[in-house]
Amino acid sequence: MKEEKAIGQKLTEAHANSGKILLRTALRILLAGVIILAGVRGNPPQGKPVSLLAGFLAVLIALGAAVWVFFPMIHWRDCVLFYENGIVAGGRKWTLDELGEISFKDIRSSYSVFSRTYMCTAVRNFDMTYIKDGKMNFNRAYFDTL
Repeated sequence: MKEEKAIGQKLTEAHANSGKILLRTALRILLAGVIILAGVRGNPPQGKPVSLLAGFLAVLIALGAAVWVFFPMIHWRDCVLFYENGIVAGGRKWTLDELGEISFKDIRSSYSVFSRTYMCTAVRNFDMTYIKDGKMNFNRAYFDTL
């Protein structure tokens, strides 16, 4: 109760963008499927692996690929709550004084088709890539604009 008084009343909230998460996961599944299909057509498996080490390596590669394919799913429960005097991001409460000046930055890597969105503060940069309308909700909460 004391901490809620410190950051004030909740103004608005921004939840995970399930459409973006599903799209990126589906594209990764499609890419992995194409790679597997090309590998199997070019070199069809014949029986079990030659050795235990080869089988272990194949399992390790398959697990690594599964982690890469389903990585966007870890953002399913992401949520940012905007309060009068603070923000709850990543399960932690931050006061606006502590965060300092807040700006948003879109970064596009040369290795990716998609851009990443960050909420930049004096404390740290929060990854807002999978948050639906994070910047719009921030502006609505603190500047009363769209």
